[in-house]
This record gives sequence, structure tokens and C-alpha cells, in this order.
Amino acid sequence: MKTNKSIFFLMLLLSMSVMVSCSDDDTAMNDDDDEEEEEVINEVNLTFTPTGGGDAITATWFDADGEGTGTPTIDEIDLIEGEEYRLTITLTNTLGATDEDVTAEILAEDNEHQFFFGFTNNIFSDPEGNGNRDNASDDLRYDDMDENGLPVGLTTLWTAGAHTESAGEFSVILKHQPDLKTATSDATVGGTDIDITFALNIEEDPNEEEEVISEVVLTFTPTGGGDAITATWFDADGEGVGEPTIDAIELDANTEYDLTITLANTLGAEDEDVTAEILEEDDEHQFFFAFTTDIFSDPTGDGNIDNAADEVNYNDEDDNMLPVGLDTNWTTGGETTSTGEFRVILKHQPGIKDADSSSEDGGTDIDITFDLNISGPA
Repeated sequence: MKTNKSIFFLMLLLSMSVMVSCSDDDTAMNDDDDEEEEEVINEVNLTFTPTGGGDAITATWFDADGEGTGTPTIDEIDLIEGEEYRLTITLTNTLGATDEDVTAEILAEDNEHQFFFGFTNNIFSDPEGNGNRDNASDDLRYDDMDENGLPVGLTTLWTAGAHTESAGEFSVILKHQPDLKTATSDATVGGTDIDITFALNIEEDPNEEEEVISEVVLTFTPTGGGDAITATWFDADGEGVGEPTIDAIELDANTEYDLTITLANTLGAEDEDVTAEILEEDDEHQFFFAFTTDIFSDPTGDGNIDNAADEVNYNDEDDNMLPVGLDTNWTTGGETTSTGEFRVILKHQPGIKDADSSSEDGGTDIDITFDLNISGPA
């Protein structure tokens, strides 16, 4: 009897083992069945349409061979400063016998998808910052929502900042987040369908008349009394073929000066006071300075053109308590004669001037380098 019982329990254990193995195999098969085939996207079109009317601007990313060896082509984005745009994104698979509209599939599954964006800091005046790619709660102007009231991103709103001298960047990331998309899910959650970086240029408004400056006068007045010293940059024919004349700056050693800058347009029937216009729009303008290292005892260093946080003694502020630079202070060093350079840049930064804006932000109204001579005692 003991032998029969042993055989019975052995057979029962074998039977249970077979049942567990089948269950595992079935689960694996079901997982394979449920696995969703990855979406093929080889063309992405961005269309920026001015909300106030005008021609749309498009930029396309295209990968002719999908995941082949060829490099995708990527258009640059060219927007106009100060213009508000509605951006729409379309996605397509063109690799099959007929083109497949992936945009429609994203719309059908909008509760599983979200676009995130990254861009050069403050290249837009709205939204500000650098996008929500690094932080999902950062400012973004989504114009579409899914059935749960969460953003999608096939349609968004953007207002271009000031003209940039060089291209910035605009990144578009599409995340697939089935059962993961929430009010706090970010660009690290889910699979990545696309991650594309476009070059972004902010162009000057062709309808806005550019300010003409043909004369810039620097006046250094000794704070302890004495004659003022002036140095003038003058362009007799504006943007003509002639070269501007530039005076050298001649200062005394170990002397504190108050520097004031005046700007004018002398090319019309009457001289135009550009200084007054800068004062009226001081929240959009800032002067930056560079000079031969330590040629001044105050400020020290080499100026704030290469680093906006470097020392410059501004005496004037705009309504937001940010520096302007029409009035500054400078103290020459030592008792010896020295020579160097003094560079003045005026930046136009409508909508983007803030405590962190630099000489790289906005358009350039002037960029002049003067020779600087500091004379010691005779």
C-alpha cells in the first residue's frame, strides 16, 4: 500500500508540473500576440502658419530609406521675429506601395501619445524658456487635447522672439505612452517614435524699417573734473561702399570716467536722434562691452560680451531694473602708458531681454571696435 501511495503522489506532481509549463507557454504566446508592431515614420512635416494671416512656413524631415544607411534630410525653420504661429505636425510612412497617414493613427490613439519640444533658450518670446523636453511642467502652448484633457501636440502655438545672428535649435519628440500617459508623464516615459532636431532661424521683420545709425559718439567725462574726451564712429554713406571713420579713444591713466553714448542718423534731410528712440524702448535694448584684459582697474577683466555676467559698471536701468548702457563708469589703471581695444555692441532684444540675455540674443544695431590708448604722466 505504501508503494501505491508513493506512485500516486509522484504522478500527481508530474501532472502539476505539466500544467504549470503549459500555462507559462500560453502566457508567452499571448505576450507575443499582444506586442504592438512599431510604427514606421519616414517623413515629418512642420507647418508654421501665421495666426495674423500670411504665407505658411514649412520644414520637412525625410528619411528616404527608413532605417537604411542613408542620412535623413532636414530643412531649416525660418520664422519672422515677433510673429505668432500655429504649428501643425503631420507624419507619414511613404515606404510602402501607398503612403500611410500616421497622423490619423496618432489622432485615433491620442490618449497614448504626446509631443514634447526643446529649443534654444528664449528663442521664442512665448513660450519662454527652453521647452518641456527636460521638464514636462515647463511652459508650452498646446492647442489640442486628448479625451482625458491631456495635451497631444499635433497643434501648438509659438511667438518668435527677436532676430538671431546665428541659428538656434528646435527639437520635436513624439512619445508613445500606452497606459502611461498622465498629467505628469514626461519625455522619459514610454517609447520614442521620433526625435528630430531642426535648425531654427529668427529673421528680421521685412515690413519693419530697420533703424539707421550713421554716427556713434563716446564721451568720457572725468568724474573728478576736467575736459571731456570724445571718440566718434562715423559712416558717411551708411551701408554704401565707403569705410567708416573711427577715432581712437585717448584716456589718462588712473582716472575715473563717466561714459555716455549718443547715436544719430545723419543721412536724412535732418539729423535723427536715435539715442532718444533707444531710451523710449530701453526694455528692448542693451549695450555690451569688451576691452583688452585688465586695461581698466574698474571694471576688471575683459568685459561682458563673452559672458553677460562679467563686470560692467552700468549707471542706467530700464523699467524692469535691467541694464541699458547709455551711461557707464570706467576707471583706467596704473601710472603707465598702455594700448588696447574697446568694443561696443548694441543689441535689440524685443520680448527676450531679461537678466540672463546676452550679446548673442537679438539683433545687432551696432558693433564697433575702437583703439584705446591710456597715457601715464608725462
